[in-house]
Amino acid sequence: MIRDIMVANPHSAKSETILQELDMRLNPMPEYMKDEILEGLFLLSDKELLEARRDMSLSLYQYGFSRLLSSSLTDTLAFPVDTLMALLSADGSPASLLKQAWMLLETGDTISALNHMASIATEVNLPVTEISEIEQQQVFMQWLASNPLMDTTSLGPLSIFIQSHSSVVSSAARGLLIANGLLDYNEPYLTPYLTKSSEIKNSVKKSVKPTKSLLKVFPNPADDFITIEYNVNIDNAKVIIELSDELGRKVYSQQLVRQLDAIILDTRHYKSGSYFVSLVFDNKIVNSSKFIIAR
Repeated sequence: MIRDIMVANPHSAKSETILQELDMRLNPMPEYMKDEILEGLFLLSDKELLEARRDMSLSLYQYGFSRLLSSSLTDTLAFPVDTLMALLSADGSPASLLKQAWMLLETGDTISALNHMASIATEVNLPVTEISEIEQQQVFMQWLASNPLMDTTSLGPLSIFIQSHSSVVSSAARGLLIANGLLDYNEPYLTPYLTKSSEIKNSVKKSVKPTKSLLKVFPNPADDFITIEYNVNIDNAKVIIELSDELGRKVYSQQLVRQLDAIILDTRHYKSGSYFVSLVFDNKIVNSSKFIIAR
């Protein structure tokens, strides 16, 4: 029963805790059963597929939102503040809520900015690190609201803010001092030590070069995407990876730029059936793998 459950849930084979408990059984499991379970290392369970789709959707959303916000803030035409506030409010993330507070301060609405900053911790659940970040930015905002003009008396407080654990507060305080001529800042850089006879370099571990070009495709069967892992045993060569259907028709082709890498390929527009992934060099197939798209 244990074997059947773990085989039906391939992600269990990726849990060190479960495998350790399995090895500690008084009545050990036969090796062939353990081998069936360990095959799950190369399969994606329904849970993992759902998590992958969720993470991909979140990444696409965050990328789109960041592009839209960046375009709005850098547009040559002034963007309405209420539109930007609505965009940040729709996102609702802690970072967007912080941007809203600072935008209110930039527009001169100091009271609303401070109230908005103080309410963030009550609007969303935050880990301790983010609560600390918000508290440091809140203290900095309160000081800015009380000291709208920068002069020599600002040097001491801003020097303290430079030491803040918040990179936002630290960089903003340094920028204010530099912009108002209260601090001469030279960006640090490294210079070579010319008295050394040779440059000291840390040893770099070289990847193990396989005796044969390796190719692995998962999940199998696939649905929306596949991951192609490869390790090509050919130096400085133009190797092509090709995808063909069961009739031998080429449906995808890409030249590889690295000897060792993994490629995620969208398969949503391919029909169900058998497909072959091949590594091609000099018009010869050096390795291939079969997988199935099933929906």
